[in-house]
Amino acid sequence: MPSPRRVALLIDTATSWGAGLIEGIAAYAKSRERHWLFSLEPRGKYDRMLLPDHWRGDGVVARITHSALAEQLVDRRLPAVNVSWFRYGENLIPRCTCDEVAAAEMAAKYFVDHGYRQFAYCGSTLRPRHYDRLGEAFAAALARIGQPCQRFAPDPQRFAELDSEQQLQELSGWLSALPKPTALLAFDDIQGRQVTEACAQAGLAVPDHIAVLGGEHDELSSRISSPPLSGVDQAPHEVGFRAAEMLDRLMAGEELRESHVLLPPRRIITRQSTDQVAVPDEMLSAAIRYIREHHAGELRISDLLREVPMSRRALEIGFKRYLGRTPREEIRRVRVEHALALLCDTDLPITKVASVCGFDRPELLTRAFRRELSATPSAFRRRVSQSKAEGN
Repeated sequence: MPSPRRVALLIDTATSWGAGLIEGIAAYAKSRERHWLFSLEPRGKYDRMLLPDHWRGDGVVARITHSALAEQLVDRRLPAVNVSWFRYGENLIPRCTCDEVAAAEMAAKYFVDHGYRQFAYCGSTLRPRHYDRLGEAFAAALARIGQPCQRFAPDPQRFAELDSEQQLQELSGWLSALPKPTALLAFDDIQGRQVTEACAQAGLAVPDHIAVLGGEHDELSSRISSPPLSGVDQAPHEVGFRAAEMLDRLMAGEELRESHVLLPPRRIITRQSTDQVAVPDEMLSAAIRYIREHHAGELRISDLLREVPMSRRALEIGFKRYLGRTPREEIRRVRVEHALALLCDTDLPITKVASVCGFDRPELLTRAFRRELSATPSAFRRRVSQSKAEGN
């Protein structure tokens, strides 16, 4: 057996993102029968991490969130891969992470698909020096469809000098001044939970007044938020698996074909914080809710017309006006969204997924999936489950 390699994981253990990264790295080592000894300590997301002075090992996977860590890794000439959105050590340290622009665009599309026409963004108040590409990309995606985006942007130095209660009051005041309803993207679920707390303090209902989506899903923050938070699933397991593959090549002395790898986010995990139809017409809202509740059955347009007292033409015009698609297209979109969740969260065969989601035949699911996501259900599942399957 070859000598074991010592690999340091400078990754937080307190979030779903960090835990998923670590699981993906371990899955890669197991699938390739690599004898890696991991150096790992319990850490919070905002802990300032560095290698111990006397640590001797073969490689590092790290969230490089400050220049001192990047300089340390470069000075020691250690094979390393950065899994952070921060770009310290760029062009010197390879990077593998979730594509923040794709995550922002997914969030914007999600809100628009749910009928929202007023938007806001709340960056991380814990990282005032971070260049927030997620927020920039979210605003840019909305600007392309002619929609403005308001941003919570207090003076960083002044805001940092406030205590937590004063910060919450300032955030509450900003939220109160937003038009209602507003769809808000927060930098991550930690920031999203602060937003829902500020909404409660200001007497604002979530999601009725402010729909809140976290840019990086965290299971604990989501669960303890009131209401539970929706978030962008940034596929941390896949990122960790791919980062470990890159590190393996570096430790073997190989050159990487790609030194900057951006993987697409997986999906939006919907919880109560965005579970709202943002359409002002009550009858159209009722029709949309009916689709969400009955899409798994043999749902036809005639069923909608029996549910809401309006003509077929008025229904079609209303859907086009507020959602930008026809009722039939909305039924297909909701069914694909349900299928997406089942492909991620269950091992149901695709034929069963199709049936459960209201598709008469699997090929109809494939056709709809390709139209909505430019991929087939089987290809999507392979991408999602590859690293997990190889790690078992």
